[in-house]
Amino acid sequence: MDVFNTSEYSKEQAIEILKEELAQNPILFLTGPQGGGKTTLSIAMADGNVGAIYEGRARSAQPVILIRRDCLEQMEKEIVEHRKLPIFDENGQAYVDVTMLEKLNFIIEHIFDIMEMGEEKLYEDIKQLTESIGVVPRQIEIVADDDVLVRRRLSRHIDAGERLSDLLAKEKQYGIKSNMWGIQGARVLDIVKREGVGKYVDGKFSRTIEDFDRVIPTKGMSIGQCMLKLVEISNEEGKETGFLVQHTKDGNQKIMSDLVVGKPENSMIGVTLLEIYIGYRQSRHMYQTYTSNVDGNLELIHTFTPKLQAMAAQEVLGNIMLDQITEVDETGLVSDADKSAAERFGITVTVVDSDGTIESSDPERAEELDRLMYEAYQQWKSEQGSDSVSS
Repeated sequence: MDVFNTSEYSKEQAIEILKEELAQNPILFLTGPQGGGKTTLSIAMADGNVGAIYEGRARSAQPVILIRRDCLEQMEKEIVEHRKLPIFDENGQAYVDVTMLEKLNFIIEHIFDIMEMGEEKLYEDIKQLTESIGVVPRQIEIVADDDVLVRRRLSRHIDAGERLSDLLAKEKQYGIKSNMWGIQGARVLDIVKREGVGKYVDGKFSRTIEDFDRVIPTKGMSIGQCMLKLVEISNEEGKETGFLVQHTKDGNQKIMSDLVVGKPENSMIGVTLLEIYIGYRQSRHMYQTYTSNVDGNLELIHTFTPKLQAMAAQEVLGNIMLDQITEVDETGLVSDADKSAAERFGITVTVVDSDGTIESSDPERAEELDRLMYEAYQQWKSEQGSDSVSS
């Protein structure tokens, strides 16, 4: 698999390079972290030579699949399955012919999105499907420098509506097929007619900084000082706050994000923090569904807000668990949604209450953070005393 670093090229150059790849390869399978440019470049590439632009819709950093028009037309004609229907007519069991393109849609929407089987499984299934017509998808990893990735993720909501509108216009102009319902920061208003673009409505999450009330820079702050700030905002404003910490293999701890403050009406801080500052992708193995390229272990630290916790649980666990989360989880500060996120993202989740009580998916971590916060508090008291003396 080739790696394409978009930081090294202008947008126009990157588009031309990928157009040449599509000219030589009927199917492009673009993977990579959020902010690399997969979706943006694919939309910009859309023209008469592109037959379809598909992507996974499950959650974060989903692959984008570009199909050349001639290949799409062949896939629309190729019958790959004679499927039984649960109905009967005068001739007995009823059947329906399934085309290769219909089978491709099934693979993306069910095996990848719903069952979350991971990028490798998606690629292998598509490859197995298309090999019968002599097509092997070309897999390209779209990356960018770390600082560029974060900068793009922080600003991706600004032109999201424009990019999505461009896609819908090109779909109609060139007859391009697409399964995109939205991108971070904008959504298709009518997914059946493929018309209209708008913001995410209340209760839905764009997974951009628009989901935050505000962002507080953590430069120069210690972990303990960040913890004190979380408790302060929790008490004074009743809003959820959070930040990310990286635990390196050599034992060091590094704050990986700004400190973000959530809006009163929703709570999706954890996932949005991970997607903006770290970048996760689907790579199913055993219990962990998502993975990042960050070395060492990651920790999400956030405040406990019971009402918002229940809302977050619904988003993370899905409607299947809805009946079980109508009331606030009473097992402790670390909710069912937190435990699920810790497993699915392979991270440590730590929660601090408004009174400074700390619980974590790693019990030993709670004791360490309690010490760090106490030391930060003592330092603050000392500084306050010094200020009083100097006054």
